[in-house]
Amino acid sequence: MLHALPLLLPLFVQSAEATDPRTAYDVDAYRLEWVVVPDDRRLEGRVVVEARATVGALSRVTLDMHEQLELVAARGADGAALASARDGHLLTVDLPAPLESGEAFAIALDYRGHPKATDSFSGFHWAQTADGSPWINTSCQGLGAHYWWPCKASYFHPEDKPERITASVTVPKGLVGVSNGRFVEEVGGAPAWFASEDEDAAWTTWRYAHGYPLETYSVTLNAAPYEVVETTLETAAGAVPFVYYVLPENAEKAAVQFAQVPGLIAAFEEAFGPWPFPGSKIGLVETNFWGMEHSTAVAYGSSYPAWCAENDAPDPYARRNADFDYILVHEMAHEWWGNAVSAASWGDFWVHEGLGTYAEGAYLELTESRERADEYFAGQNRRASAAKGALYRGDGVDSGQAYASLIYSKGACVLNTLRHMIDDDETWWSFLREFQARFRYGNATTQDFFDLLQEMTGGRSYGWFSRQYVHGEGSPRLTVTVTVEERLLKLRIDNTVGDFDCPVDIAWTEGDQERSDRVWVRGGHEGGADYVLGAPATDVRVLHLDRLIGRHEVTIEGVREGAAEDGSGD
Repeated sequence: MLHALPLLLPLFVQSAEATDPRTAYDVDAYRLEWVVVPDDRRLEGRVVVEARATVGALSRVTLDMHEQLELVAARGADGAALASARDGHLLTVDLPAPLESGEAFAIALDYRGHPKATDSFSGFHWAQTADGSPWINTSCQGLGAHYWWPCKASYFHPEDKPERITASVTVPKGLVGVSNGRFVEEVGGAPAWFASEDEDAAWTTWRYAHGYPLETYSVTLNAAPYEVVETTLETAAGAVPFVYYVLPENAEKAAVQFAQVPGLIAAFEEAFGPWPFPGSKIGLVETNFWGMEHSTAVAYGSSYPAWCAENDAPDPYARRNADFDYILVHEMAHEWWGNAVSAASWGDFWVHEGLGTYAEGAYLELTESRERADEYFAGQNRRASAAKGALYRGDGVDSGQAYASLIYSKGACVLNTLRHMIDDDETWWSFLREFQARFRYGNATTQDFFDLLQEMTGGRSYGWFSRQYVHGEGSPRLTVTVTVEERLLKLRIDNTVGDFDCPVDIAWTEGDQERSDRVWVRGGHEGGADYVLGAPATDVRVLHLDRLIGRHEVTIEGVREGAAEDGSGD
């Protein structure tokens, strides 16, 4: 999701408690068919839910369906009508006969409605291109997928990712329909169940298949007179179609901007492992809102900053694009973090946005240098240090209740802090790749993250780190003083602000010998060390304190004239 959006208030509050009837089944697949009618901003759809019971004697199924959507019919696998009832956003459908745990079932839901956008980012967007053609996009992480199609919404239940989806998008002839997954076919006409009021209307249906689990908010529908550009990228997972869908007037801009995609994918593969969806595609779709991580059909509404730079054109998102094309990098990072590996509950929202933001710094490090990444994280740290609240968002919360801007910057800086404390880059990158591989296509918790880290670091426990930096509020604030005397170097550390155990690294030149040390100080305490010198100390440095989340002060006193002082790095 986008960085620094205002907190989205939940429109539909429903706790995922043990008594929640939506926990009585697991979804295997969704078969989605949509007909988009731009003239009256109408959506008609058919959703087939394939699932299996997780309890015995299951006699009815409860799904999420926003009140603005009208249920036309509910039917069983044999086509027979099923009774249903509505209660707010909950839709309950009676099954033909009770099911035992493990038994599979399928229900088909025909519906219609006039879903709309709730703001410039969220909702079902009915817009027009410059020449007046329909331009339709969706974005629903802050609302829930049930805002525009009935489902078991990941807004409440992120743990129940369908194993696969198929999607058919029917649009007026001349438009291109786009959804998740690999393109299957384009056929003329509309589905048989759709009764057009205009007998002369011409329709085209675009079909896609995505054979991987995904969160329901990552499902997308797009329609416009897109220009479709397809090539093949050689990835660590093999040859994968790279397809982008852009308005014709922006094709030149897209060609310049999206030339960065192969390098971006290569960097993320190096950091986090192979492209997660080789059987689908690498996809970008130009949208009338800023951006969103729709799996294999990433929404791109940014300003094509590379083209702007080449053509001395103003970039309306220049501040956000100062380091890279923010939407391109951040939303593509979500293919690994959020889409492939998802949070098991929304308390662990940082698995999506913290790792997604950390990936931005990783991209700079792998394509430029660690120093550039340090600069980037320093900017994130200024926001993270001011953030109030814990990175872990609480138990039993839905997506709207859990969302906060701190899961981006604080999440990234907590991860950068953890890497600094581990102080072993080979282990760090191996750990992230293993975390991605082990939980790919599934869900992970904060505990899963630290259990694996303990496994991969020889049994070292990180419960203290999780308690302090993930579940604790605020961030550390160190005051570090180094005093150099003729034969003594004194390091003093005030760590009395907050309950955060912290390391401080110091280095200096002693005659012709390089010396260094790491000193740990417990949260709420003072500490330090004294070093007896065999020769005068020069080039005294407190190393990489900027890699530790929080605001810190460093003073170095008594260094001989001409010697270097560095309070933040080397």
